[in-house]
Amino acid sequence: MVPLPPAPKSYHRSMETTPNMLRLTTGSPDYSRPYLIVIDGVNTHELYDVLSAFSWADGVDGRIIMTTAIQLPEATCCRCGNGSPLAIDSTSQVFIGELTESGFVEACLHLRDDTVARMQRSNNEILSSPIVQDLLLYFCMFPRDHPVRRNPLIRRWLAEGLVFPQPETESFSQDVAAKNLESLISRNVIQPIQVRNYGNVKRCQTFGMMLNSISSKSKSQNFITMLCGSQTTERNPAGKEIRRLSLHLNGAANGPLNLPKELSRLHTLAVFPDDANVARHRANLNYAKYKLLRVLDLKECADVKAEHVGKICDLLLLKYLSLGDSIDKVPRKIAKLKWLETLDMRRTQVVTLPIEVLQLPGLKHLLGKFQLVDGDYTQKKLEKLVSKDSELQRLSGFVTDKSEGFAQLMSRMGKLRKVKIWCDSTADVTKLVHVLGATKKFIGGGLDMTRVDRSLSIDFQGCPTECSEQFMDSLKATGRLTSLKLRGKLTQLPQFRTKLNYIEELCLSRTSLSGDTILSGLSGLKMTLKYLKLVEDKLGHLVIKPEHFRSLKGLCLVGEQSLEDITIQ
Repeated sequence: MVPLPPAPKSYHRSMETTPNMLRLTTGSPDYSRPYLIVIDGVNTHELYDVLSAFSWADGVDGRIIMTTAIQLPEATCCRCGNGSPLAIDSTSQVFIGELTESGFVEACLHLRDDTVARMQRSNNEILSSPIVQDLLLYFCMFPRDHPVRRNPLIRRWLAEGLVFPQPETESFSQDVAAKNLESLISRNVIQPIQVRNYGNVKRCQTFGMMLNSISSKSKSQNFITMLCGSQTTERNPAGKEIRRLSLHLNGAANGPLNLPKELSRLHTLAVFPDDANVARHRANLNYAKYKLLRVLDLKECADVKAEHVGKICDLLLLKYLSLGDSIDKVPRKIAKLKWLETLDMRRTQVVTLPIEVLQLPGLKHLLGKFQLVDGDYTQKKLEKLVSKDSELQRLSGFVTDKSEGFAQLMSRMGKLRKVKIWCDSTADVTKLVHVLGATKKFIGGGLDMTRVDRSLSIDFQGCPTECSEQFMDSLKATGRLTSLKLRGKLTQLPQFRTKLNYIEELCLSRTSLSGDTILSGLSGLKMTLKYLKLVEDKLGHLVIKPEHFRSLKGLCLVGEQSLEDITIQ
């Protein structure tokens, strides 16, 4: 950000291992020269770690600037007037010459003014597009410092109707939404806080001045109504209807919620309780009155009961439903939700599902660990379902126990992009015919869907060895996958067909294979891997050479017990 002296020649690279990670470290620089370090957006724990990492008593001529919204009188912080973190992309234009005490103060003032001006120009440019403005304002639904998951966010945008397909470019709505989110991230309007694989953003947030700006805009446009503690941002403004309500419950407030009286036009409802308020919303929310609801997010609520789910099933326009871990069984009444696109129950260990869910005509994303109700997959019901086309794109996933209902139904799911299968310990190798056939068909279907990513995940940990071997044989099918994840004991790596060289992401977990065995097996396949993850108790002796994975962008090695004797050339 500012011109600094060249790095001392004493820098060196070394490899350190811990019980569960591999990391590359760099030697300590020589701080006898003047230096400037700017650290943006730190919390109390990070700040403590940063401060304790430097010696402040040696009289070194340098400066460390930390931007934070937390009041820390013992630290010297550079903050704008309202305590929000400063953007630091303009520091190279501000800090010029020697950092004298007076020059430092003047530079901070210039930095503040320059940052505010840049923020205003950026806001005006971004908010000039109504679609992008709505997508950005939607971030106000989430509490401050709440990590926002990328894929659920996009699915909520689509359920709300904030994004539309573009026929002129043959772009699907989901692709348009993803492109807009990537644009906001690339322009630093939205900040990534967790990046997975080889660069894909998994979680993101808005920070500081941008969050304050869009919150103000959201309030002025009545885009979102928030209840923080016990106070709402607006209470039924004259002539305006509340369409989006976000409840941010915290331990600072007690008693009943002070909800707006009129919520008949509500389209989106999200509840974010803390540990002290998990049940505080129950007495106030009347789901029967929210007939126009499209999006209902209750995954953070651990007190939702079966009777509440029964009332939710009367919300006929619902498109997005997310429930917490207190619900382990879905009622048959859910068949009334003909418009439902997303059912997210990933917080629950195993969810029992009636076959009626798979009859929903608009269902695209079924997320959780599901098993069908015993006796619910009669031949008559299966034939009725197979006779209809399915819109399901993501089935992640289902349990193969003693039944094969899900596997038989996969044959009609021609639009599947992502599948996850758990092979139960009670699985019988003689009853895996439909599962293995469905797996082969899913792999083969990738040849007809070359424009989309195809992901297969199989967890056979705990199931008989014969079952895992059968699954490995199914991977020999001719077809196309872009992502493959395998978890469980293997006797050898699967022998992929040539077409499966499309695989870009490969994750192998607890296979009991040595690192050298995995490496030699993968090298012979000549895959164009971009991301490789290996999770084992001990990877043992492992030497990764440049010629092994020429296209690799990301590598993750996890040793549950040790990561000794690993060399990356």
